[in-house]
Amino acid sequence: MRPREVLAADLFRRASESIEVSSVPLEEIVGAARAERVRRRRRALVGVAVAALVVGVATWLSTRSSSEPDSLGPLEVRRAPNPVDVAWYAGGRLHLDDVTVALPALTDLVELNGGAVYGDHEGTVAFVAADGERRLLGHKDPDTLLVGSTAQAWVAWIEPGEDRRLVAYDVSTGEVVDTRDLPAGDAQLIALDQHRIFYRDSAGAYAWTPGVDSAERLVRGGLVDVESATRVYQEGRRIDMVQAFFSVDFERPGIGALLSPGGTHVLTRRPDGAATRVDAPYRPLLYDARSGDALDTGVGRGERAVDATFGDNLETVYLVAQVADLAGGSDLDGNIDPLLVLRSCSIGGQCHDVAPVQTGTDRPLLAH
Repeated sequence: MRPREVLAADLFRRASESIEVSSVPLEEIVGAARAERVRRRRRALVGVAVAALVVGVATWLSTRSSSEPDSLGPLEVRRAPNPVDVAWYAGGRLHLDDVTVALPALTDLVELNGGAVYGDHEGTVAFVAADGERRLLGHKDPDTLLVGSTAQAWVAWIEPGEDRRLVAYDVSTGEVVDTRDLPAGDAQLIALDQHRIFYRDSAGAYAWTPGVDSAERLVRGGLVDVESATRVYQEGRRIDMVQAFFSVDFERPGIGALLSPGGTHVLTRRPDGAATRVDAPYRPLLYDARSGDALDTGVGRGERAVDATFGDNLETVYLVAQVADLAGGSDLDGNIDPLLVLRSCSIGGQCHDVAPVQTGTDRPLLAH
């Protein structure tokens, strides 16, 4: 090595020895790495938890859509005032106070909480609120009646299948009040009054209070309606109106019965040849259950009622057809279905035809 190169190397060596170099902070680096690993682990756990939550919510939504009570689809709702103070159905539309709602053919209709509970030919039991929103309540045997009580906002029905159950449902709370197993057979509901459900089968008639295990066997058979403790019994081609509180009863001609709110008046069918058919037009009869007096119905001799009910203000409401229109044939427009008239009558007073009703293929109904 040349002297000049030796001198340069010696100078670099001395310079490097004069520079202080700190030792590598191993503990700090390891600590930082550990902290970063913890952070990554936490982020991974959060991601897993979020993914699990998303999957759980998706699963809940998928099961809820098929099993929860509000799984029915939306309805076509139109704004339209109701010309009478009861809910009614005709021509594929349910008429409430302020709206009409498109629905399939119905078998039962009960007015509750400003809306209505209906049963259809598929056995669906649903509540349609005053604004047209619909909620599924359950399913019933289409051949059995749906009964309700406006006083307590309850409805009751009989579930289909081999294991038949009587279901009591509170529309206000959206909950089942109670259920009762029924023996296989021909059980039919009669009425719902003062928190008691009345029903009958081939063995007799019963009154069941939800929350109580056993049902009371009624001594007298033939019960056809109950309201505010007033009872109506069928006796051949006559009805017996009984007000037990006043210890009075009146037997009068009639087939079937519908009591007014408060149990003061009774609508029935004149006992002629067609009265035994539920879907046949008929001549109505109206009685005062307190005196037994027959009252003017507001339906003339040349007319027939397709359905009849009581309004909120003790009015009678009818769907009325002309006898001539029921004979068959088509009108000038080619329609073969009779044109009905929606009629409202004050009890013992005047009547008003409030709207024409085109029947179509579906049987028109008034809320009972």
